[in-house]
Amino acid sequence: MKRNAVKQIVLGGLFAGSLIVSVVPAHADDDSWWRGWWNRGEIRQDRQELKNDRNELREDRKEFLNDKRELRRDLRQGANPDEIARDLQELRNDRGEIRNDRQELKQDRRELQRDRR
Repeated sequence: MKRNAVKQIVLGGLFAGSLIVSVVPAHADDDSWWRGWWNRGEIRQDRQELKNDRNELREDRKEFLNDKRELRRDLRQGANPDEIARDLQELRNDRGEIRNDRQELKQDRRELQRDRR
């Protein structure tokens, strides 16, 4: 094969490749197979984060209810004021954790919706 023919083939391949590389990301904004394929890992990761956030929220709610039961038990049994104050502080901390968990869950839901678009 002549050198000139090889040169034309290589340049033609480079030109065609550069067109494909420049056109595919431009179509990534459309609802196409490329976008679905490209964001699949991100969506999977967002779903896993949502699952973890739900589990964390569930555990914190259980902890809150247990601390609430403990406070009631201490009040019925006439515990000293220091122990009651500690129980109340634990309840405040649990409420803060639940609030933070709900905010994280809401934020992760927004991220998942954004990645699906």
